[in-house]
Amino acid sequence: MKISRDMHLIIPVETEMGKAWIHATPISREVYREHFYILGKVFSAIFSEGLGVVSGPRIAYLMLERMCLEMKAWDGAGGVKNTLINEIIRLSNLVYPVEGKGWDTKPLEVAIERDIVDLDEVMGELVFFTCVSSINKPDQAKELMEQVNGLWDSRTTSLTLTEWMRSLPTLKTEGSSGETENTSSAVSSTTPPAPDSGKFGLIPG
Repeated sequence: MKISRDMHLIIPVETEMGKAWIHATPISREVYREHFYILGKVFSAIFSEGLGVVSGPRIAYLMLERMCLEMKAWDGAGGVKNTLINEIIRLSNLVYPVEGKGWDTKPLEVAIERDIVDLDEVMGELVFFTCVSSINKPDQAKELMEQVNGLWDSRTTSLTLTEWMRSLPTLKTEGSSGETENTSSAVSSTTPPAPDSGKFGLIPG
């Protein structure tokens, strides 16, 4: 079994300072081996019920929660909520624009705790991505996520968090020409996002 470790998910999110992005990394082989059964059940249910890529990314987290509650495997120190979900969150980071600095990042856990990002708005896509990237062969996972990206405005990239941030366009302040400039030589499998003009912000702490 080979997990698509070089396929990362990019999810657009709206914050008070404008559009930001979540960069997510697939779970490890060890985490997959611990949770393969429930991930397989969620993935199978999404497609057997005809939800597919249209609704799957929206309801994957809720479906995972319901199944685990029925199995009494959601709560507790060893429950899926405190193991798999926390690991998915740990592997995800918020990338946001900061005036005078360009792009900055904070762990998704911090962004959720401070109500910068709504967990329910992003966990469906993150759980769906986890199912796809861990259960399918790399080529199959890539093909499926390309269908998801077209419907959900998400993206996939082979770049790590640091590499992807370096590929983003340079932000201009309101007093500049308003254009963006990409000074990085990094090559991404996605088109770098265009920031909201004039919108910058600081995330507390």
